[in-house]
Amino acid sequence: MKAKLHGMWVDTSKFTLEDYQSDEKNCFMLLVNLKIGPVNKIGSDYFSIHICTPEWLCKHHWTAELMRHTLLVRQYDLEEIKNVITNYIELCDGENWVEIAQKLSGVFAWEFEDYSPYGQSIQQTS
Repeated sequence: MKAKLHGMWVDTSKFTLEDYQSDEKNCFMLLVNLKIGPVNKIGSDYFSIHICTPEWLCKHHWTAELMRHTLLVRQYDLEEIKNVITNYIELCDGENWVEIAQKLSGVFAWEFEDYSPYGQSIQQTS
């Protein structure tokens, strides 16, 4: 089974990903939402990822931290961002959707990450 990006957006009415322009040329951070689901099947799960530049991190994030769910870029280039995201999604395959989603959640924040209907965390496989 393979996965596919079905949608990508930001939760704001001020701009879309297609018309976004940062105040500073190479200094920005966006929280981007992703709709990813199995190829040739109905249904998707929601994921998210922070996209930012090293300059933004230097200006706004001074604490030492292990970073996850973040895509570091040099400038806002929507085509490059989409390519990085879709290339990673294409690498994630599995026997079923949960297996794929667990792999995706190694990079993207998954809406069901650590969720189990039985009160136990889902085991990470990646």
